[in-house]
Amino acid sequence: MRSPRGGGVRAQEHVDLIPGIPDDVAVDCLARVPHASHRALRRVCRGWRSAAAAPAFASARAAAGATEDLVYLLQFGNPSAADDGGPKDDGDGDAPASTPAYGVAVYNVTTGEWRRERGAPPVVPVFAQCAAVGTRVAVLGGWDPRTFEPVADVHVLDAATGEWRRGAPMRTARSFFACAEAGGKIYVAGGHDKHKNALKTAEAYDAGADAWDPLPDMSEERDECDGMATVAGDRFLAVSGYRTARQGGFERDAEWFDPAARAWRRLERVRAPPSAAHVVVRGRVWCIEGNAVMEWISPRRGWREVGPYPPGLKAGTARAVCVGGGEKVVVTGALDVEGGGGRHALWVFDVKTKSWTVVRPPPEFAGFVFSVASVRI
Repeated sequence: MRSPRGGGVRAQEHVDLIPGIPDDVAVDCLARVPHASHRALRRVCRGWRSAAAAPAFASARAAAGATEDLVYLLQFGNPSAADDGGPKDDGDGDAPASTPAYGVAVYNVTTGEWRRERGAPPVVPVFAQCAAVGTRVAVLGGWDPRTFEPVADVHVLDAATGEWRRGAPMRTARSFFACAEAGGKIYVAGGHDKHKNALKTAEAYDAGADAWDPLPDMSEERDECDGMATVAGDRFLAVSGYRTARQGGFERDAEWFDPAARAWRRLERVRAPPSAAHVVVRGRVWCIEGNAVMEWISPRRGWREVGPYPPGLKAGTARAVCVGGGEKVVVTGALDVEGGGGRHALWVFDVKTKSWTVVRPPPEFAGFVFSVASVRI
């Protein structure tokens, strides 16, 4: 900007983030604002929006002890919610969100709050899956709700800003596939195509570059397989599944992808009972099955018990995700108790004390959960 006398460019005046307070102190104050209010925080002014988008903001939240663990749930709507007064305000100051047939819900493990994710795709493919890398949550694949055929769609949420974008589609349309983050990429493998043929194809998504890397095929077709990262967090594991010719005949083995060799390696005797939910906790594979929480040691030593079974969880309905850097495991599933009424709940497992806390969600968030992912903000 030139001065009125034409004397060159005038330096732009600095504007304090909070008048009268040094900017580093202001950032420390802003970092303590709960994540549920970050959308409103960014609307206040350009300076606050820039501060919240800076990498140092996440460090400031961590230093202030203000980090929050969020669990994203791809969930079917609960028809009985209408009996409890209909949709509720999610607390962000906007109009109340209606309960979709299949959509994105968020449970804040730190605060105990529930909300419907704003700006999500208007129609989320049925049985789509989700996985998180950093603060990005990807919603992938599933069925077109009109044709019930698998799709290759990808939608990506930046959980830090609340902004959605459409991602590059998968190279193969698929549903009921293994899906997880490993080594900073989101891997998908197996599942089935529109003819219900089991797949052995696999690919990896770089959310930052918005690009897919086609991987070598697995050694076997694997429909309805589980996906997770293990060891140092850089290896993707596709557990169990079944071949086209053996519908429902779940295998007891697994395959993990070696990124250095770009090859799949087999692991025998990994699969727990077909009803088990798998999750990786501090680099070890856990499963939640009918009697206990189990940890896989090795093909020779098999499984060992590490905790009790979630009280009141109906067998065969569980989905699980690790949160808080391995401090807790969140399990979602159907209540198997008198008066459960088909409703679902959450169970939070404290890894240190090996104890469960049962969380009963509001009615509009009590539908069946098909896929879960976690983000630390």
